[in-house]
Amino acid sequence: MIIVLSGPVHGGKTTFLEKSLTRWTSRGLALSGFLSIAVTNLAGEQEYDLLDLKEGRRLPYLRRAGESGWERTGPYFFVPTTLDLARSLVERSEPAELLIVDEVGPLELAGGGLWPVLRNIIVRPDGLVLLVVREEILEDFVARLGPLAPLIFDVRDPNIRLLIDGSLFGPRKLS
Repeated sequence: MIIVLSGPVHGGKTTFLEKSLTRWTSRGLALSGFLSIAVTNLAGEQEYDLLDLKEGRRLPYLRRAGESGWERTGPYFFVPTTLDLARSLVERSEPAELLIVDEVGPLELAGGGLWPVLRNIIVRPDGLVLLVVREEILEDFVARLGPLAPLIFDVRDPNIRLLIDGSLFGPRKLS
């Protein structure tokens, strides 16, 4: 099953996931993958750290400054060692775990970034994957999935918690 959490830039997608992790693990759901946590650099600019959901380690992921040859998306450069870790986290995920990928963006739509490993994982019939996709690329991302039909949820929906929890654990009232 592929779940897509969508919404606008800075719309609360990662915050929703951060608030949900403890609830999901307390109900027995094993997690893998990562969140992209916003940080502010010394110049006051936004950058991102990668939070490994299994190990709890946090590493520089997207930076405003980079070196020649680093993959890039918009104003950000991927720190190569952390991008390699992100790919490894996706690749090593087990079907019994909820794989969270925060986020799939324009680089993946172009076939770069995480796409080379992610495309192999999302086709597993027994897999459980939650992908964060910004609303402005959602239509193009769904088209890229081809015949795969993800469940799509908007983070702005007032029932988002019940909807995603219902998808993960079954359609019953959750506490």
